[in-house]
Amino acid sequence: MRAMTPAEIRGSIRNTDERARRTMLLPRALGELDWSARDVLAWRDGRARHRGYLVRWATRSSGAPRPEGLLLTIARAPGRPDRAVMCTFCRFTARFEEVAMFTAPRAGAAGLRGDTVGVLACEDLGCHARVRQPPLRGPLDPPVEEIVAARVAGLAERIDAFFADVLG
Repeated sequence: MRAMTPAEIRGSIRNTDERARRTMLLPRALGELDWSARDVLAWRDGRARHRGYLVRWATRSSGAPRPEGLLLTIARAPGRPDRAVMCTFCRFTARFEEVAMFTAPRAGAAGLRGDTVGVLACEDLGCHARVRQPPLRGPLDPPVEEIVAARVAGLAERIDAFFADVLG
């Protein structure tokens, strides 16, 4: 992933208004991020913990990549903490309190009517790092590099599908 400026990040959020873009808290240490180890910039807002953001580079019909982002709102669902839940994006299983239901208002008129899209995702939005963790390998498993590459590709596909659903 190519680095982004704060202005690019703020301007990329497509499913909210200008005031929310102006007041959103950007990730800490933005200048120190390892952009090469990311497919998406994902973070939780430090001032408004119920908010999260996903920003990626998207290529449109013009062919020039541009930042495209979404505002997510966390919705705590009642449940049993002894249950394991799978993140939709990275497909890792975690304890119930480590996965949260996020909703994203749809872009445009649908979002103004209150239409949203929901997704179960890692509470810290750290999927980009999880998919790159080397797995424990069995004797019949493919090489670690293949497993990690497949995870990274799967994460990108699922995030693309989520963006298409919200922005569609």
